[in-house]
Amino acid sequence: MATAIAPANIAFIKYWGMRDTHATLPYNGSISMNLDACLTTTTVLFDPNLPDDEVVLAFYGQAPQTAQGRARERVVQHLDRIRALAGIPTRARVDSTNTFPADAGIASSAAGFAALTLAAVAAAGLHLDTYELSRLARRSGSGSASRSVPTGYVEWYNGDDVGSYAESIAAPDHWHLANIVAVVDTSVKKVGSAENHRLAVTSPYFQTRLDELPARLDAVREAIAQRDIARLGPLIEVDAISMHAVCMTQVPPSFYWNAATMAVMEAVRTWREQGVQAYYTMDAGANVHVICEGHQRDEVNHLLQALPIVQFTIANNVGPGARVLDSAALVTDTN
Repeated sequence: MATAIAPANIAFIKYWGMRDTHATLPYNGSISMNLDACLTTTTVLFDPNLPDDEVVLAFYGQAPQTAQGRARERVVQHLDRIRALAGIPTRARVDSTNTFPADAGIASSAAGFAALTLAAVAAAGLHLDTYELSRLARRSGSGSASRSVPTGYVEWYNGDDVGSYAESIAAPDHWHLANIVAVVDTSVKKVGSAENHRLAVTSPYFQTRLDELPARLDAVREAIAQRDIARLGPLIEVDAISMHAVCMTQVPPSFYWNAATMAVMEAVRTWREQGVQAYYTMDAGANVHVICEGHQRDEVNHLLQALPIVQFTIANNVGPGARVLDSAALVTDTN
């Protein structure tokens, strides 16, 4: 048995569009930061007495439930990958909990499959380094899970099956950034990310976005290295708008934003004019991630909490990557 904990992450440069759904290979590279308050904890026990896999999920604010349908299928498929690596047929019991809403644009699948990967690998007696773990997490079908494995600020590289992996480009203490999630909608999104990754190529703006990304990736990497919020902030806002423009113009179109999303974006712009150096970004959901430097975290959090449209906030610092909590497991970190 082993237990692992993994963070959600927020992408500064988004991965959007999947060119190989079997191996989960993206059309573009991406850069993110791990979130220290948005966490999934997963325990895996391989038990020879089990006739079949058991998967119990305790989503934020909900009682534990036995997974059914596609949710269970994705977990079992990933367990099968790990069983094949370990050369074992044993069925497993999986228990998973998280500290934040699922399927709402806060990377719950990234945290969930990163935690599942590390817990199952350790429980199966495998010893994999961060490179191997990030590739394995990527193959779960949640590509962003690869970014939740390394620590701090992370880049996931576009490439073939061997070359598409994630690694840390800066430790959490390199730069104290904060991410306050303004939760405006806790409902499950109507169209999942996987379907929209498939449809992204139908947008007339998809190729334009891909053409712009190499320069933007370089600029974001440099802004992190130089701890330059004035440079980073506009880049992440542009990239978020670019990604959602693709969603809105694909066939059929998909709209993740709602009126509350737009209102938070406008509020952040207003605060910036008043001297609060904060910037917004959104993943595949209505909820808004507001990025600022650590010394302004409490101020930005209070401003967001004062907005009637915000149900609650989750204040994060840059956090470590996925790690095994069970001391019996040995996982080598190469970063």
